[in-house]
Amino acid sequence: MKILRVLNTNAIVTIDENSREIIVTGAGIGFKKKRGDLVDKSQIDKIYCLKNDEFNKRLQNIVENISEKYLNITGKVVDAAKKSGIKTNDILYVTLTDHINSAIERYKSDIHLKNILKLDIQKFYSQEYIIGRQAVIWIAKETGIDLGDDEAAFIAMHIVSSELDNSLTSDVQKMTELINSILKIIRISFKIDFNEESISYQRFITHLKFFAARIMTDTEYKDSMNEIYEVMINQNPKAVSGVEKIKQLIKKEYNHELSVDESLYLLIHIKRLLDEQNID
Repeated sequence: MKILRVLNTNAIVTIDENSREIIVTGAGIGFKKKRGDLVDKSQIDKIYCLKNDEFNKRLQNIVENISEKYLNITGKVVDAAKKSGIKTNDILYVTLTDHINSAIERYKSDIHLKNILKLDIQKFYSQEYIIGRQAVIWIAKETGIDLGDDEAAFIAMHIVSSELDNSLTSDVQKMTELINSILKIIRISFKIDFNEESISYQRFITHLKFFAARIMTDTEYKDSMNEIYEVMINQNPKAVSGVEKIKQLIKKEYNHELSVDESLYLLIHIKRLLDEQNID
């Protein structure tokens, strides 16, 4: 393995056996090295191989200008996400590594951002938030800086954005606002307090996360269930009233027409919530 590019003292770029550019980190692996030098394999700590060439180049440019420690923390976040069954996109290496660097720089400049969605992120994206909290601990171990719970929520938002195959945390904010709006409609329409520990509620939240993501990308879930929906409408007029209010919200705020299939799944979940509350 020969060095293709020295990013910093502890990070270099080389070529793997499949002729792909990879980022290799390790203490002193790039010290006094230049293009064409052999890689000292005994110094290798981590290897990062991104499938997307554009993301790979962007990550190289980021690591060239910041500490590779932040990339290693991102690597731990990706590994933790995988262990939790969360499928992330390679863009997370780029966006989160850069974000961690920016968060540290803000902290050093005595700039502390509040995450107004922190409580909602904890509630709707609990797994991602737990990983965000762990990332804050890893950052503290590396830098001595505790970025706190607000930053844990920001990191969680980056993980969620990666799950959506994009880099826009603004979409996560919009999704969270939509979920809250739908829950508000149901809470007010049926005068109920949710049992947030119940299976029905948790299933509904899971559905709403994917539902909101589809609204943000203006895609539909289609499975041709018109007949089933007609039967459900006739049997559950009260739950249908909730679906209709949600459809109006989606049309007004997002100019998106809900398909029969989306309406059916909303109806099923709302019915479960009402059954749980013994509301006919």
